[in-house]
Amino acid sequence: MNRKAKIISVINMKGGVGKTTLSIGLADYLSEIGHKVLIIDADPQFNATQALLDAYTSNENTTGDDNFYNSKILNNRKTIYRLFMPQTNMLDSYNTPAYDDLIINLKKNLDILCGDLNLVLVNKVSDHTFVKRIRNFIEDNTLSEKYDFIIIDCPPTLTIYTDSALMASDFYLIPNRIDRYSIVGIDSLQKAVINLVREERIPLKCLGLIYTMVDANNPVKQEKLKTDFESKEAVCKIDIFSSKLNIENNIQRGYSGTLPTRYKSSKEDIEAISLEFIDKIKSLEV
Repeated sequence: MNRKAKIISVINMKGGVGKTTLSIGLADYLSEIGHKVLIIDADPQFNATQALLDAYTSNENTTGDDNFYNSKILNNRKTIYRLFMPQTNMLDSYNTPAYDDLIINLKKNLDILCGDLNLVLVNKVSDHTFVKRIRNFIEDNTLSEKYDFIIIDCPPTLTIYTDSALMASDFYLIPNRIDRYSIVGIDSLQKAVINLVREERIPLKCLGLIYTMVDANNPVKQEKLKTDFESKEAVCKIDIFSSKLNIENNIQRGYSGTLPTRYKSSKEDIEAISLEFIDKIKSLEV
């Protein structure tokens, strides 16, 4: 089957907005309905990696999550950091790692390129070619022919690997929690994207904004904050999803893990978001 993966960075310059929950929820649900999905964890906190390994490696993982990650993933250098490791010898040239060396299969239709705390070291590197590393990994391994969607969970900071994620992407998707300070992250993100598009001349499009961590128990306050937020100049040109991701307290408590698709109400939210997500991609490709 000939595929042409859509590559989407999930990003906001403000933390605590449910970015990883949305990323893993989308990836998990899209794979469930038959799409081939790769999730790339480009956040040094690697919460997406921990959540998905916890959900889908429990049979192999009999000695604890950290031990599994350390012994099977980190010790074998099967993480995103392999893409950004600096040269230690000037005589050695960089070679893009092979697909099989890095990608972990989680279940049918769902694979992951695991995150790594060592990514923070990349910011000390001044080599501008590093911003092409994720794109080159995808292209050199023809991943667009292997997947329908490649979802990149990005950190809430401007870094070499954030730029690398955006450079590789067709679209970026903005999760946003409705609060008094939410405009700060959006404004910073839009300025960064405009600069990147102008300097690198890439056809990166905004897929839209999704309200996350919505408090259904306080609709009046939420609506007031939402109205004020949407009146800001940085937001008025962004397409806002009609579907949203409500707060699911059981995810925070971890009763059935941290995958939103494991909980009835949040799975319904993810389903609605996923269908709208697919429709918006189709409409932007016309």
